[in-house]
Amino acid sequence: MIKWRMIKFTQWGIMATLVGAVMGLHPAMAVPPASITRDSDVRWSEVVDDPFDGLIVYDRNFASNRAYVSSWSAQEIRMTYYWSEQHVVGTRTVWRDRRVYRDGEWVDVPYPEEEPIYRTETYQKTPKAILFALDEQVYRYEEGPISPDLARALVNAPSSNITIRLLWPDGSTDDVEIGRGTVEAWRTVFADRASGLSGVSGDGGDDS
Repeated sequence: MIKWRMIKFTQWGIMATLVGAVMGLHPAMAVPPASITRDSDVRWSEVVDDPFDGLIVYDRNFASNRAYVSSWSAQEIRMTYYWSEQHVVGTRTVWRDRRVYRDGEWVDVPYPEEEPIYRTETYQKTPKAILFALDEQVYRYEEGPISPDLARALVNAPSSNITIRLLWPDGSTDDVEIGRGTVEAWRTVFADRASGLSGVSGDGGDDS
């Protein structure tokens, strides 16, 4: 009889958890961070209390033709690399003028010239893993909720720009700088997870 009651209570506990997730009682635990681009209208490098994502901070590191854009929450880190390339898709004839000396005077003479036509293409890709070198340890994150160990390392990161390493599916890597504002926001975003108070389950980052 005791065994049956334990099983019954466990089943009710599982059901309550599922109902809570469906009804949005813990929205931050059910929805991954929103997809963003470098042009998204969000508050960059500030803690945002989003009704769907919970506590989250957005970061971007960009130049004229490329951008590393990321979102950071206890449930998921998302990093996307965007870049643009120009391709020649054809040519067109343009008329230009050049000055020539003719019949005792300088005159402008038109002449045709072919110039290329460019089209800008934008691409994006997501890394296979993110590596963090913090407190003399290397942490690897791939997907899912943030592990308590990684959360503690992020919370205790120094108040400065931090360099992370992105590992791509082909084995290549890129080192990317995360700005001080975002690093300081980690202290708030990951505080509950670091202390074990967060309701997020799973293990999204391991120390090597």
